[in-house]
Amino acid sequence: MTKTRLKILLLAVWGLFSLVLLGFAFIFWMQNRDVALAKADSVPQTLPAPAQPGPDQSTPSQTPTKPANSTPTLLPSNTPAATIAPMLPINLPENYNPYTGLVPSDASRLDRRPMAVKITNFPRRVRDYQFGLTRADVTYEYYIEDGLTRFIAVFYGQDAEKAGPVRSGRYFDEHIARMYQSYLVFANADPRVEDFLLASDLLQRLVVPTGINCPPLCRDRSIDDYNSFFVDTAGLTEFTRKIGHENVRQTIRSTYFELLPPSWAIEANEIMVRYSEYSYHSWRYDPIRRLYARFSDAVDSITVEGETYQPHIDMLTGEQITSANVVVLVVPHNFKTEFDREDQVFDLLLIGEGQAYVFREGRATVAIWQRDELEQPIRLLDLNRGQLALTPGNTFYIVINPEAALEQGETSVRFTFSIPARRATPTPTPPGFIASPTPKKRD
Repeated sequence: MTKTRLKILLLAVWGLFSLVLLGFAFIFWMQNRDVALAKADSVPQTLPAPAQPGPDQSTPSQTPTKPANSTPTLLPSNTPAATIAPMLPINLPENYNPYTGLVPSDASRLDRRPMAVKITNFPRRVRDYQFGLTRADVTYEYYIEDGLTRFIAVFYGQDAEKAGPVRSGRYFDEHIARMYQSYLVFANADPRVEDFLLASDLLQRLVVPTGINCPPLCRDRSIDDYNSFFVDTAGLTEFTRKIGHENVRQTIRSTYFELLPPSWAIEANEIMVRYSEYSYHSWRYDPIRRLYARFSDAVDSITVEGETYQPHIDMLTGEQITSANVVVLVVPHNFKTEFDREDQVFDLLLIGEGQAYVFREGRATVAIWQRDELEQPIRLLDLNRGQLALTPGNTFYIVINPEAALEQGETSVRFTFSIPARRATPTPTPPGFIASPTPKKRD
């Protein structure tokens, strides 16, 4: 045998040996992959109910920049305290909206501050002239008083030429204005809340009706109702620059988005939220559009069986309100002072960490919300403390309290809010937040 043929034979044997090794490696990888997938599929298909705070566990973390000190009762006891690995949005272009993961039709809209607008939801008649919610990137709904809720909608990647009716501010709005580094648009407030906001470092970003800022914030004289103030969000951007504000793009942390559908085990085609007999609504998943559509209360109903729903329409577009993601946040509701039925004044403490339920593309998972920086939006984490991905598009946050009840059906979930109990112990002011003044009287 010649040397050349010997070399060829040796190379062939070595190549065959290498292929065998690669084959074994592939089989080993597949086996481990199957084990990992089996572990993922073994996640319980039941959502844990919001944890009930104990008598000495009603006060959350006093240091929002140190999540390790956050209220432990809202999280599973076996949650590991691991460092969060930095994660970036997948396959997103340079000029994407950090709140939606989508590219705005006009990229110049990102070269400004967002606008957080208070929009009323009651009395029910206001839905006949409720404008702009379909244009918001992010919307929060939370309890205000007397069984009612209100919206605070954040506009950034899109504008609404008419958003409202604009209504009064609450203490919770400070959290949103800080997290999104936004202007805060509201129509007056209870003296306690108004004094608190006016005394804060948010003063230059507060927008209330003054008579000299119409447009963009004007009363619609054709509406015979006290709920008749509306704002033009594009006009507000122009107005702030006209009066000399340095209204430029802020350093905003992106929400984590992923295009792939989630592999979560829990199917959830309907999310029902009941705040009271006056305020309840439902999100129903449309698999064709891959969106949740909102249906709101049509009549008062003392019982669940008597609930009657109707599509919730944005009168600006004539379209039903939809959301790519629905996130339920479990947030402590602490009263600031002694109160009675006529005086419900309290803080929703979106500070530190808490439990959350995330719904996207007809699936659900339990999660952790984390506010680790005062001037950045909250993060959503899985129970291993990795960042949890949302579907590109808008997000609707529903705020409930730890006392709320959860009922899970085969493909549905119902949350029943519990009106906060009276607490005599005042809540200490967390560092980094401005102390609230002593309450005066109810608006």
